[in-house]
Amino acid sequence: MTSYTDKGPKPECGRFVSFAHVTFWVGNAKQAASHYCTRLGFEPLAYQGLETGNREIAAHVVKQDKIHFVFKSMLEPNKPKEFGDHLTKHGDGVKDIAFEVEDLDAIFKKCVDNGAVVVRDPWQESDADGTVRFAMVQTYGDTTHTLLDKSGYRAYSYLGILR
Repeated sequence: MTSYTDKGPKPECGRFVSFAHVTFWVGNAKQAASHYCTRLGFEPLAYQGLETGNREIAAHVVKQDKIHFVFKSMLEPNKPKEFGDHLTKHGDGVKDIAFEVEDLDAIFKKCVDNGAVVVRDPWQESDADGTVRFAMVQTYGDTTHTLLDKSGYRAYSYLGILR
């Protein structure tokens, strides 16, 4: 029998709070989101695309309870080039896994000290409800990991996942 009560030593600083969201890069974001809603019980949450001023990427966010999936696709072939190259190499799949954390700076430093490649140094985004801090690292392969700290944000959820 397996016991999960002992999770090992506690970290010196920082804390993993939860999974925040998973971002998929796909050939058709609208179709992928529709499939998850129609067949798997998710519901639409947010959209970004031509109608919202983004001329390169269409993004559909779906949710089920606390699970958030972001499906992104290009609006023009190979624009941005990185997106097209990723789809050519891997097909539809996970591009980023986001984690909500406490003490983002300490966790980011620990990741880098342990060999993670910095994709984007810590940055922040703000609106009327407060500020969310982010950082992005890559451990292996082409999948990235976004760390986000919502401790300075007053609203229940944060839709900055469409950045």
